Amino acid sequence: MTVTDTATPTESTDEATQPEPSVRGAQGLLFAAAAVAIASTLLAILAGSDHADMLPNGFRVAVVVAAVTMLPGAPIAILLRLRRPALVGSVTVSISFSTILIIAQAEVVSGNLWPVTVQLYICAISAALILWASRTLVGATPRPRPDRTAALTRYGLLGALVVAVALFWRATAVLEPQASGALGIITHVGPSYLIALLIVAAVIAFGLSRARLDPVVLGAAGLALIMFTTMYVSLADGVTSVPTAYTHRGLIDIIASLQGLPPPSDARFSWAGFFSAGAHISGAGGLSDLSPMLLWAPLFFGGVTMFPLYSIAMSLTGRRRVAWIAVVLYLSFNWYQQDYFAPQPTATMLYLTICALLLWQLQTAPLPAVAQSLRRWVLDAPRRTLGTVRGFGAGRTLAIEGLMVVMIAAIVITHQLTPIVLIASLFLFALTGTTRYRLLWLVAAAIFVAWFSYGAVDYWKGHLAYVLGDVGQVSGAVQGGVSDRIGADPLYQRMQYLRLAASGALLVFAFAGWLTYRQRKTWLIGGLLCMVPFGLVLVQSYGGEVVIRCFVLASPFIAPYAADALVRTFAVVRKFTRRAAEPRHWSRTVAATAAILGVALVLTATRGLNTSFEHTDEDQIRYGDALMRSVPEGSEIMVIGTAASLVSARYFDDVRVSTMESFECLDDLSGCVRKENPDFVFTTRQSSAQIYLQYGYSQSVVDQQLGVLVGSDEYRVVVETADLTILQNASSPPVLLR
Repeated sequence: MTVTDTATPTESTDEATQPEPSVRGAQGLLFAAAAVAIASTLLAILAGSDHADMLPNGFRVAVVVAAVTMLPGAPIAILLRLRRPALVGSVTVSISFSTILIIAQAEVVSGNLWPVTVQLYICAISAALILWASRTLVGATPRPRPDRTAALTRYGLLGALVVAVALFWRATAVLEPQASGALGIITHVGPSYLIALLIVAAVIAFGLSRARLDPVVLGAAGLALIMFTTMYVSLADGVTSVPTAYTHRGLIDIIASLQGLPPPSDARFSWAGFFSAGAHISGAGGLSDLSPMLLWAPLFFGGVTMFPLYSIAMSLTGRRRVAWIAVVLYLSFNWYQQDYFAPQPTATMLYLTICALLLWQLQTAPLPAVAQSLRRWVLDAPRRTLGTVRGFGAGRTLAIEGLMVVMIAAIVITHQLTPIVLIASLFLFALTGTTRYRLLWLVAAAIFVAWFSYGAVDYWKGHLAYVLGDVGQVSGAVQGGVSDRIGADPLYQRMQYLRLAASGALLVFAFAGWLTYRQRKTWLIGGLLCMVPFGLVLVQSYGGEVVIRCFVLASPFIAPYAADALVRTFAVVRKFTRRAAEPRHWSRTVAATAAILGVALVLTATRGLNTSFEHTDEDQIRYGDALMRSVPEGSEIMVIGTAASLVSARYFDDVRVSTMESFECLDDLSGCVRKENPDFVFTTRQSSAQIYLQYGYSQSVVDQQLGVLVGSDEYRVVVETADLTILQNASSPPVLLR
């Protein structure tokens, strides 16, 4: 006896009876992977012979990113013959990510960083897998004659998105991020941005209202929504709006320069998979500048994450339309800003792919039923074993488990928090008897403990009291993640409350939607996956960011249920307005457009709230890099606020970078500087904005105190722009920054 799912006839997704993915689609993916393998091979050869600079840096970055995304994942995903295209894309990206993370970390740990040689091996193995995968494809069936109306509609909607992108580009040219204040950038958006966002909202609304959904249009509209809401400030500045991305660039530079891990100094080096991969691809691609990666990271990570998002939503709800609405909801409430150039979005992608595979198997494979009584269920559920997906033998089923083990290992060496959530999620799959891989959680735990005992030994030796002190301190973790981030300015506080309200509303809708899915096999585990990330507050405060990370890891499972609740709410509204008999009435599309536009504007406000102290100016990066290159050996640079661009290999050479010992120094900043007596003082206008909004100090306090230092002739001005000031100790020899 098995448990079966219910779905509407028009949106039935019983994939066990569906044909395998389009042969033409598989051929196209393999052709693209082959082209990337050839390009990556040629680039590696040029890099090995020191001739990579013959090609533009932007082109090299594109080739490197394509290789990291498709090799060797594309042929492996095709060989698995998965029946869900979104899952094929998710596995392609995640296996490719995992390969480079594990191999690069092995290179760095062993002290043998040979990026060119290793990349050539990866390309050669990928080419062999591509040939193998291509031989397994059966002949393509004749392509049916395209529907002329559907084709014209697709081209018309894609053309509208092109117009929207052009308007958005115009909007970035006139935006002045430095003019933002307590309300962020929402008060500075112009008509070009509003019209561009309106067009995208209309395309999404129209695309979702059609009887036959077009994944090309909806996918392109999703990418446009990501770009408009996450890259508005970055494209206006010309550099990424997340300063921490430059810290990560510096950590990569340190590993690449030392050809290995540095002495214990930063906790991130204990989970250096992402940074090791960065050092590898920099060498394999002969990259002179990682800035394009930093700038376009939100669009890249947001785009690839749409694959597991859609697959998860399909497994949880069983309806394509609801799945696409879930993707739009996730993108529209993603104010957490954890999609920048960092380990978190990389580990999140791998975690979501593992969950997407397990939920897909649960949806499509037979699940033994258990008694309805709670006592019998508790006793019997953990002992049952999920069946195999129809058409999948023992070999392919085992291969999927092996690939998940590879992804688990990549997560463990890349991020500190995500493995904890992963282990808990895998354990819940086993506890509820909803997976074939009942011991996979134990394998994940063993890998985590092994790495924590070896790779992170320096971290826990130096931070053991901190790690143990956070355990069970729920109130402290919540206060650090919520209360302490509200800020001091009243307007800024209200905008922070808007962020909280947005996430809270999504949770409420999700809970209502979850209650309606009790007859689905995925109901219980879906609800648990929504809640398990919030268990992190029992374990870590994560520097006050644990609450944000909880939402980051829970939102992909919350969004599908919230989408279903939203659909049901609209159904009730239609019933009361007597529009139920008119499924394509224009008023629905208009209402949906207005709703999507409104939510997107809220995201623009919440995402851009910290613009005044988080955005970065090109001059700040250029002069910061020049300062680290030019200062004499033994110099000390004191930073007031933050200066992520100062992180470089010279940290472990001959330059010391210090910060204010405490914010009490702001009461006598000139005195603190005199006491430290640094060779250089580095501060930005964003630092003054942060001091004002989050701590309540006057925005002019830094300028006044620096003026005291200059007026006393103890320091002289080296660089002074509208957004940057660099002072040099009068007793130090002059330096020329270029």
